[in-house]
Amino acid sequence: MRNFALLLPALLLAALLLGASSASTAFAADGAATPRATEEVRRFGRMPVDEIRRELLPRLTAADDVTPIVGTVLEAMWSGPEVATGDVVEAVAQSTALVDDRAAALVRLCSGLTDPWHVPQQAWLNEMSLDPWVRDQLRLYFGRWLAQRKMYDASLEMLAGLEPEDVVDPAVLLFYQGAAYHHQLRKTAGLRALDRLLNDVSDCPQRFEVVAGLMREDLKKLEDETLDHIARRMDDVHRRLDIGDGSRRTQRIEDGIVDSLDKIIEELEKQQQGGGGGGGGGGQSSSPMQDSRIAKQKGPGNTDRKDVGRKSDWGDLPSETREEIKQQLGKDLPAHYYDLIQQYFGNRSAEGKPGAK
Repeated sequence: MRNFALLLPALLLAALLLGASSASTAFAADGAATPRATEEVRRFGRMPVDEIRRELLPRLTAADDVTPIVGTVLEAMWSGPEVATGDVVEAVAQSTALVDDRAAALVRLCSGLTDPWHVPQQAWLNEMSLDPWVRDQLRLYFGRWLAQRKMYDASLEMLAGLEPEDVVDPAVLLFYQGAAYHHQLRKTAGLRALDRLLNDVSDCPQRFEVVAGLMREDLKKLEDETLDHIARRMDDVHRRLDIGDGSRRTQRIEDGIVDSLDKIIEELEKQQQGGGGGGGGGGQSSSPMQDSRIAKQKGPGNTDRKDVGRKSDWGDLPSETREEIKQQLGKDLPAHYYDLIQQYFGNRSAEGKPGAK
């Protein structure tokens, strides 16, 4: 089966480098292109440039300290032919930066290469004194940038409460919400955002539509407590640590990974002990498990819990048991997942050694 978890980052990067052409087909469950639904059911679309100008310019020029020359510059910005096909989210932010020093600082931040752990929170974007319509567009602008920098928690916090009808480009909002939920393995919320993007947006760019279709099918197949699910959570922890996120949420995810692995290892241990012979009977099957789900055992389960993930490496188990567990953990999985599991246990073991950070 094709591994969407490995393909999606590369596909996403490649797709986002393409031009922003509109799509005329939708991504079907089997990967084929199907005719789009009638446009009457498509409730959302990018706000026309004339309408954006009518909403934005009076709000920006209403302040007493805005000079006439700034108003002239804004009119020129929104009258040129390039704005009709350009990035209207960026254009709104750039326009606001001409009259608001905080917006100017935000644009400079999002135009640079600031390390994620040095990104200020921009609490001013939640202030009630800021014009609500302008505030929503700047939250979309900043939330998109955070998602592009893989700061998915911060992105979702910034985009929280925004609806497609609130922003100048609904496709941008729904795509980056869906991408953030997908990376966090939040299946229900992710499917809702991606379904709305693919079903309710009339002018979804093709690069968004293709990648969103892949993410949606990937989330549909995702099942909790499989090795696939565990490996993706490991990827998420690695991403979080790469951007300096050592928050309690990260620690909870890490603890959940260890708990899930402990359960799998405990079940495999039971299988080994149940097949060890003595007194006739366990009836243990010699055939391997058919998938990576946790096996359902009906025995009493009176075995000592081996806290392999938190306490040690594989050293607490007999060598033949360790080898069997390694084989079962890697059964029918791409090498990427098996390597992740091995690396993760190695990292956890190193944390408990003297002198480890």
